[in-house]
Amino acid sequence: AALALARARAETARELWQGRYVWEVVGADPAWGPISPTGLVVRDTLSARMHPRMAIPALAAAVVARGGEIVAEAPDAGAVVWATGWQGLAQLSDHFGKPVGAPIKGQSAVLRHEAAALPQVFAGGVHVVPHADGTVAIGSTTERAFTDGAACDGLLDDVIAAARAACPALANAPVVGRWAGLRPRAKSRSPMLGPWPGRPGHFVANGGFKIGFGLAPMVGQALAALVLDRADAIPAGFRVEANL
Repeated sequence: AALALARARAETARELWQGRYVWEVVGADPAWGPISPTGLVVRDTLSARMHPRMAIPALAAAVVARGGEIVAEAPDAGAVVWATGWQGLAQLSDHFGKPVGAPIKGQSAVLRHEAAALPQVFAGGVHVVPHADGTVAIGSTTERAFTDGAACDGLLDDVIAAARAACPALANAPVVGRWAGLRPRAKSRSPMLGPWPGRPGHFVANGGFKIGFGLAPMVGQALAALVLDRADAIPAGFRVEANL
């Protein structure tokens, strides 16, 4: 059934993507993976990969190079965009007197393994993402209940084991980094964007959860159009009101 569904989606992708991207069922790469009972996997070219720890400093440098200024604190002046992560969700919840979202803990790791030319893998709920610097990032846990949002524990060991099982090439790859953090999940599960109800001139960009990094460029475009040009193209399900 899964194989039939994958092939059916390939047909749908051809219609929707108009040849710009590919979704196809292919043989798994025995040297990389993932391990598949049928020996087949889905390959798509719509997905992309980026190194977050390198991308963020690069973005900051680009802002400065174009004359922008980055400061940790500043008084509210003009239009204010609240892109403040899980702490911002707590602030919004306090403001509205009801929960509009919550922090979800995630743990991830980095392994030392040269796989820059190989595709990222998603198997068994685990992401395996090769980077150009000779490392492979893997993740992540999804923890709604936790006592320490920054601590790594045995749950991450399970993720590492799952990644090694999916991609045998990682069997002996040393772990060179572990980390944990809190991701902002809006009540609606969709990103939370748009005007802050009842606070003219204030706008919200939050609730990205697991897709926030990938959606960030489009979120920035949508908020810039709204704030600067008053062009509001934010879907109803993404608005702050959808979480109230």
